Amino acid sequence: MNRTYLLDRFEPRDVLRHFEDICAIPHGTGHEAALRAHIEALAEKNGLPAERDEAGNLLVRVPASAGCEAAPPFLIQGHMDMVLAKEPWVERDLEREPVELVLEGNVLRANGTTLGADNAVGLCHMLALMEPSELRHPPLELLFTVEEESGMTGIRKADLSGIRSRRMLNMDCGDPDCLVIGAGGGSKYDLYGQFPLFPAHGFGLCVEISGLRGGHSGIEAGKNRASALELAGRLLSALCDRMPVRLLSLDSPPAANSFPRWMKITLSVSAEDLEEAEKLLARSDCAFQRELSCFEPDYRMTVTVCEITSAAASEEDTRRIADFLQLVPFDALRRAPENPAWVLCSALLSRASFTAGVFRGYFSVRANRDPYRDAVEGRLRTLCRMTGIAASPRSAPTPAWVEKEDSPLRDLCLSLYRELFGEEMRVQVENGSVEVGVILDAVPGMDAVGFAPKSRGAHTTDEYLDLESMPPFRTLFTALLSRLCDT
Repeated sequence: MNRTYLLDRFEPRDVLRHFEDICAIPHGTGHEAALRAHIEALAEKNGLPAERDEAGNLLVRVPASAGCEAAPPFLIQGHMDMVLAKEPWVERDLEREPVELVLEGNVLRANGTTLGADNAVGLCHMLALMEPSELRHPPLELLFTVEEESGMTGIRKADLSGIRSRRMLNMDCGDPDCLVIGAGGGSKYDLYGQFPLFPAHGFGLCVEISGLRGGHSGIEAGKNRASALELAGRLLSALCDRMPVRLLSLDSPPAANSFPRWMKITLSVSAEDLEEAEKLLARSDCAFQRELSCFEPDYRMTVTVCEITSAAASEEDTRRIADFLQLVPFDALRRAPENPAWVLCSALLSRASFTAGVFRGYFSVRANRDPYRDAVEGRLRTLCRMTGIAASPRSAPTPAWVEKEDSPLRDLCLSLYRELFGEEMRVQVENGSVEVGVILDAVPGMDAVGFAPKSRGAHTTDEYLDLESMPPFRTLFTALLSRLCDT
């Protein structure tokens, strides 16, 4: 692409140019065709074989550098799609328009939208490997997958029979100083419930919660992220305990896979209960402020009296929905006994709405152990029976990437980091799901690790890339590729 690059004063320049090229191409989940065509064109330009399967995944083979032809091949994998989230004031259509990059010192963001560092931080390094260079490396298999963010749809349909590697790097997790050696699998559910509506009288109350940090449903689990929907369940339940309340509507952010940052709920109460309802909501607001002040400093609640313009659910069905919102499994549920910082199971209701008598939601379970996942799914089924809401799995559960006791690739990465930087690399088991579990199921004997440049805020408009993390990542990454030629 003939264009001016915002990041040309940062290193590695060639890699960051690829990052900007990726950001200039819209590539939301299900709309990866243009980005895939860009990758295929780069492969063709450099004479590299590129194999596209029926699902749209792409496998590019890069020959070994001179003298490394006899080394075993190495698989590097990342996904082409990104979550499309934006602030309400943003008019940009992310399915058709690229993100607008904003540079703040050594931090790269997007203007009011997700950046797409998840997973452009991996893709840009993979694209750089497709260009001629003096880099020493073994034969490479570069796997670019589609529709990861919608439940790993693409990798589930991938033809992995041609993978020759038995060692791999996933570029969708970890940091330059943190090696991921395992990650959660999980299940995703669509929720549905239909409730009869009846004429509503009295006053309408519109309650809005906003200003929460949000964050990736797996990566941020167990890190004190509030959910606007969990707070809504507590509010609605408290009101139902004190007076007749009827639900008119509920709304929350459309983007899935992240802690909901806001919600809006509209209720009807009688004229005689209006003052008490307002006082109860004010007390709840004060209690939430005290509870959340340390980790959700921008939390706020607004309550307004509004006109009733639609029918409402019955008091009984309003209670059922309140019970569901309050009791649905939430946040970190299991931790590793040997390392409590490692979350091994989490769950989240990341989307819910109630419109015209229909309740819809999106619920996910992430687990590094199948029994933990099964237990949460059992709780969900029980809650659905109690409340009249149905849960339909989107697909079969995604297999977890279970950490290995014996991993030569892990040991090599830790040894290299120690040699290069004179300190120990952190080791992490992630609760966030990556595609490695599916690959391990399909390719027996695969030894896998994950690390990448530092980015934060995935799936939210706070997403950013720490540009200072790019050089140390590159140092470790290229050293690993060189050392793999000798093993």
